[in-house]
Amino acid sequence: MAVAVQEVMNHEMFSVGADDLADHVQRHILALGITGAPVIDATGRPVGFVSLRDLTSAPPGARVASRMGAPAELIGQHATIREAAERMAETSHHHLVVIDADGVAVGVLGSLDVVRGLIGRPTPHPDAFPHFDPRTGLVWSNDAQLSFAAVASAPDGPGVYVLIEAVVGRPNRVVWSEGTDNVRLSLRDLLARPARAPGHLIDAALSGRLWFRCASTGAHNSLAAAEPGTSP
Repeated sequence: MAVAVQEVMNHEMFSVGADDLADHVQRHILALGITGAPVIDATGRPVGFVSLRDLTSAPPGARVASRMGAPAELIGQHATIREAAERMAETSHHHLVVIDADGVAVGVLGSLDVVRGLIGRPTPHPDAFPHFDPRTGLVWSNDAQLSFAAVASAPDGPGVYVLIEAVVGRPNRVVWSEGTDNVRLSLRDLLARPARAPGHLIDAALSGRLWFRCASTGAHNSLAAAEPGTSP
């Protein structure tokens, strides 16, 4: 089960500037299928948060600065999900801007992310955010609990997959990654014959504690060493 905010937050953060035109930002937010965005300064530090509701009644030519709520509600990336839940309950805010040790915005945490994290469920984010990993050049899927239904959406061709063990009371951890000629078939084989999994995975596979994420590649290659973090 996820423990820290950085495990469930949306890392692919859409942000805006205080001087941006409100109507332009509204169109972007609608196109992305989200409900708001952090407002950051030139150093990447949050100065406010603007929601779709804030923008709907903005007059022509209005700037984000005149519509945003300030200051933004913040949470550290290493804070626990329970601490984030308490912050949301205290402030009645549905979104928290996640910051690193230097106060730079690194993600957004929504109330549904918190709920899913507390009950040990995957935390999907809008499809408009591609989960791009600049280290590998791969676009990763959302985390999903390993099941035949979920595996049906995995690439039917070459790629890489990562297995994540989710245990109540412990942080999620990557336990296996593998490049394969067919991601979907490899994951189906693991589900159909869990006893053939690597020794340290057998118990997790049999007990249903495994989640997965995957990405397509142009050809089979040795990507096992290029593991993404526990929350891409």
